[in-house]
Amino acid sequence: MKFGIDIGHNCPPDTGATGIQQEDVLTKAVGTKLIQKLKAAGHTVIDCTPTSANSVNNSLRRRTDKANDNNVNVFVSIHFNKFNGIADGTEVFAISNASKGIAQSVLKEIVKLGFRDREVKSRGLFVLKNTQMPAILIECCFCDNKKDMDRFDAERMAEAIKDGLIGDSDPHQPKHDNKKYNLEITEKTFLKPSTEQSSELPKESLFDIEPGNYPILDAHFEESHYWVKWPDKSKGNRDEHFVFAGHAKIVEKG
Repeated sequence: MKFGIDIGHNCPPDTGATGIQQEDVLTKAVGTKLIQKLKAAGHTVIDCTPTSANSVNNSLRRRTDKANDNNVNVFVSIHFNKFNGIADGTEVFAISNASKGIAQSVLKEIVKLGFRDREVKSRGLFVLKNTQMPAILIECCFCDNKKDMDRFDAERMAEAIKDGLIGDSDPHQPKHDNKKYNLEITEKTFLKPSTEQSSELPKESLFDIEPGNYPILDAHFEESHYWVKWPDKSKGNRDEHFVFAGHAKIVEKG
């Protein structure tokens, strides 16, 4: 996959919040490590952070333009929160269904580090409204909260975000280790022939799938969807379909 990573602020006059630690210093530490980890896992990474800008709005526009110009698959913007010194925890912003699934996956991994779950939220932030692909904005934790800053470690935060984006190793997919896997559907959705929006595909190419567990032969993650291979060609004479990852997950059979 091709990721667009936006290291929040880090482009004067866009320098971010000042707390116990400075936001742009924190985002630089996490973003740099995240880029390294994604590349090491075999993915293409576009650093969407501008080196210069004449205003904050110009800084934001340069970030989204670079992501759009490079046709990245997923855009990730790294930030840290600030409020009153008491508020704490992690929240991730997303506005499309595809991006919300990615946001939930990333949030789940960060919360494992001990940060309070402030949930996935929808807000029309500039970088989310002006990117042409699934996009998320991560508020890793609060830079003015002592508990969060004592817990924060750039290496572990970058690792958690990486795991949320692509899984522990290869993107969200079963390892070819002779184990058996199920596709767990968490809410009614569609099986479809590509990762395109269901509304843009011929109705006859879509198949309803109800919540439940379904045995599969193989799967991998692609552009916010699982590609799954079924044991038979029971759906339209096809044994390979895509399903939106926000409504499904791959689980090992017990």
